[in-house]
Amino acid sequence: MSLVDLLKSNSGDEWFQKIWEEREEKIYPELFGKLPETVIRLQEQALKAILGADAKILPEWLHYGVIEIAPNAHHADWLYITTGFSQPWNLDKEADLNPNGRSGTGIEIVMRTSERAGWAVDVLHRLSAYQIGVAGKTIKGKVFTCGDWMPLNGPIDPGTPNTKVRGILVAQPRDFPPDFSLRSGKVELLQLLGITGQELAYLLAKGPTSLEDVLYEQGAAPAINPNRESIELPNRFPLPKELQARF
Repeated sequence: MSLVDLLKSNSGDEWFQKIWEEREEKIYPELFGKLPETVIRLQEQALKAILGADAKILPEWLHYGVIEIAPNAHHADWLYITTGFSQPWNLDKEADLNPNGRSGTGIEIVMRTSERAGWAVDVLHRLSAYQIGVAGKTIKGKVFTCGDWMPLNGPIDPGTPNTKVRGILVAQPRDFPPDFSLRSGKVELLQLLGITGQELAYLLAKGPTSLEDVLYEQGAAPAINPNRESIELPNRFPLPKELQARF
């Protein structure tokens, strides 16, 4: 059962359902091609792994998920995108909708890989739990925006334990629109790029856009490849000691 069908069966708020339908049945297919029938939903276990074993899990958090989209005419890679962040969970009635504001948290997150990758779903589930906790003030942190970066404190793909790709850079998509609008407000698309410690050092010295440009020039973006080495950088800089252990 898709999340749209699930919401239809569990909710009497037609306006709320229509927002979900607009995103998953109209906007996502127009941007990314045909969607699968199912969504890989965020599980309570994944939430508690980030928020804490005693965290109170709100029912709506279990409606967040990741959609896995196979290569098609819209993109040559496997594309993984969240759904749920742009749903206006905080509103109780249609009259409160503000099409000029942010819809829900105001973001959805994209990852891309050259091959089908279960680890991409896991990464997005973990980061979704983190973003849910931040937005709900359950844990400290910030809602992602372009230019942010984060160590993953381990390999991006546990199946590639020696990978040097152990962090992410949050960027705008370059081959898709950077945002879209729902009747409930505006939504920013955030694309995650995989980075190494050496690349993070360059980012800290030169800025995220400079690193992003070089990643694209050398084919290390937009698709994440856990098997790659650090790219050839115009300059090399030391990574701060406090970050070395996290990469």
